[in-house]
Amino acid sequence: SNETWYLFGETYSDEWNENLLQYYEKPPCVACARDDLVALAFGIGNRGSGVQWHVHGPGFSEAIWGRKHWVMYPERPDNFSPNETSRHWMEYKYTALSEDDRPLECTLSPGEMIYFPDAWYHATINLDPYTAFVSTFTQEHMVAQRSDDDDDHPAEEQHASM
Repeated sequence: SNETWYLFGETYSDEWNENLLQYYEKPPCVACARDDLVALAFGIGNRGSGVQWHVHGPGFSEAIWGRKHWVMYPERPDNFSPNETSRHWMEYKYTALSEDDRPLECTLSPGEMIYFPDAWYHATINLDPYTAFVSTFTQEHMVAQRSDDDDDHPAEEQHASM
């Protein structure tokens, strides 16, 4: 661990916002227009660092400096252990996969962005001596769900507004 360091998360404080995140231009999405529906997080890491397989709500991640490799599956991958790093998975598990069993993958370069769908499993690994990125966690799926719910109950809304 002394060769791979990684800082991510816990960047929601006023200090992070005032000195860095307020200057970040959010992605063009419905939820991104509302501050109450997004959370920004800054991250930086050394070559070989990254996050192991995990899942959460939808969002975007943009590489600011350096390259970041992403792997994604729509469902939980069978061949991972929460005790192994993403680097270990890439070097030992990924290389043993057949072409058909490999995840969707891409490498982000500075200025490039990826959208990760709600509940998709993903892992990352930083490829350069340091990689800086900003992730935008959205509630985009909640906006769409609320809109669908409103369409299902127009009479209730009409009655409530009288």
